[in-house]
Amino acid sequence: MPLGELVFANLLDQRVYLAQGESGPPGIYVLTLPGRAFGFVAHRAWKVPTGLVSEEVRLIAPSGRVAYRWGPTVRRMVGSMDLTVENDLIEDAVLNEAGTYIASFILEDQVLGEIEIPVYLQTPEKQLPKHIEDGLKRSDVIWVGPDVKPDRELGGRNSVSGKLVPAWFAYRQGKIYLLSQREPGPEEQTVPGIDGHEIVVITRRKGRDTALDRFRASVRILEPGQPDYDQAAAVLADRRRSRAGPPEDSTARWRERCVIAELTPLVSV
Repeated sequence: MPLGELVFANLLDQRVYLAQGESGPPGIYVLTLPGRAFGFVAHRAWKVPTGLVSEEVRLIAPSGRVAYRWGPTVRRMVGSMDLTVENDLIEDAVLNEAGTYIASFILEDQVLGEIEIPVYLQTPEKQLPKHIEDGLKRSDVIWVGPDVKPDRELGGRNSVSGKLVPAWFAYRQGKIYLLSQREPGPEEQTVPGIDGHEIVVITRRKGRDTALDRFRASVRILEPGQPDYDQAAAVLADRRRSRAGPPEDSTARWRERCVIAELTPLVSV
């Protein structure tokens, strides 16, 4: 016997949910693949007997593999005569594929409903929100590193945590370019977490320690010999304040010792 009934469910982008409510068009958006999805709302309306149950939501990718799990978490159901309505904001889903996913809604290990959810690869904007653009254009340094919990003693979510380091960078048309030396040494900076899929970026006012914005960015390591690598290296060489000698000397040295990363800020415009 089924434990209960899933009357209605939807997974929709948080921006759509705020504008149109739970009946808005379903869909999840990512900027890169693999990449963290923009926040989306999981809406469920259950008819289930009164009591505590374990609830879970799974996303099945077009390839057939389980791409994401939310839960299991314990829920209190109000009874079969009334709807138990739940809305949860999901912000930690990292997806590897675009296309049509299957969302499975599960109570006590029973799949009680499934719906199709499109996952869209959104084209990154060439211009970021003004406050983020200003923070990047008006400073020579950003704080970067792997995602860490904010330190309350340093002021909360916008504070610089222990694993974040200051790094010089170049910014162009919505992309941040970072140079990171493979082996730590005095010649160039080494950025922790640059070999992962995501990194945390904090901008600050020039000449001050005050943080302006904190956001995640997807990481793409550029390969030497490709046009985008050469373009990024030229932008970084032009940006480098303490460069000695012609740009070609710097870029040749970087090719041997460093990686160049292209960061795509995961922010909605």
